[in-house]
Amino acid sequence: MKVAIFSRFPIDPSKPRGGVEAVTVALAPALAALEQTEVHVLTLERGRARASSETHQRATIHRLPASRWPMMADMLFGPGRRAIMAKLRELMPDVVHTHEAFGRALPASLPYPQVATVHGFESENINTDRKRGGWFRGPLWLRIEKAGWARQTQIISIAPYVREKLQAHTTAQIHDIENPVEARFFDVPRQEEIGRIICVGWVTERKNTVGSIEAFARIAADFPQARLVIAGARRDPAYSARVDDAIRRHQLAGRIDDLGHVNREQLMRELGRASILLLPSFQENAPMAIEEAMSVGVPVVASNRCGMPTMIAAGVNGFLIEPDDPADIAGRLSALLGDNSLRTKMGAAARSSALERFHPHAIARRTRTVYETAIREFESSRGAARATLTATR
Repeated sequence: MKVAIFSRFPIDPSKPRGGVEAVTVALAPALAALEQTEVHVLTLERGRARASSETHQRATIHRLPASRWPMMADMLFGPGRRAIMAKLRELMPDVVHTHEAFGRALPASLPYPQVATVHGFESENINTDRKRGGWFRGPLWLRIEKAGWARQTQIISIAPYVREKLQAHTTAQIHDIENPVEARFFDVPRQEEIGRIICVGWVTERKNTVGSIEAFARIAADFPQARLVIAGARRDPAYSARVDDAIRRHQLAGRIDDLGHVNREQLMRELGRASILLLPSFQENAPMAIEEAMSVGVPVVASNRCGMPTMIAAGVNGFLIEPDDPADIAGRLSALLGDNSLRTKMGAAARSSALERFHPHAIARRTRTVYETAIREFESSRGAARATLTATR
């Protein structure tokens, strides 16, 4: 089976930026390791003068030049779309698997079966992050998303929350498959530094970094050894200023490690050292940060919104909190920091659950089964169309 995956893929596979890149880095090699499965990853990159190809753990990565057009316009009718279509004609895959917004750009009339993984809802992200022009861009993205979902016949949903939002807008067969975590996360040694609380992800309104700082400020005096680690890039100057103001206001400069974006090796080391992962986001679907922390055996304190409650068994492998209530967050952090045996028990439960749910080998096998379904249904529909054409002659 020849598989073409249209997604994001980082220049350096050890440094994915965002959940979609992390998923592709984990999934492509796991699929390529399966018998009789040839994997090609197609990705558009701005600033690239010419196309190139390379191999990453048995998967072939095709890097194609993206235009200066806005991303969605480029994929809908721009030079980027033409480059992808040309590469697909060259490869002639048995199935095309698209991720994120890319799945809404390819036409339903492709001569190949398609599978689309829906990772999130850009329309909601725009609103939650209060991005410029959100009043216009949010509704526009929602229209594009709905049109894209309606065209699909096979969709992979990464969380029940995603399935619920999709069902009203598509007749596609929806398959529930959670995101994979790179296998090496399961081998990270636990060298906990008691009191080390880590936040992983972009420093944005949606991720609620300020909320993490406000909660940490409430427990800092009770746990003098505690530190808050912020592992994520800043890309919104206005929100970044709010983060710095919160740190100054609570006089926490000496208690916070602001690491910026970290590569996979750094992230694994930090998770190995962490006592708790804190993710009080206002909007998430199935964040990779939670899956990766659970794979290492780190208990999680996460928001009770969107897809996160289906990832965390509250009181078993972590706690769910109200993201706009610093006192609630602080209470859960205190409960974990003040009870070593509880942290150990929850961490072990988290890792056990992650092995069953997120290991890339299991996810790859389930994904290949979806490919087989897509191919079978595609051939069946083409056969039915030929029979109808013959009968009308």
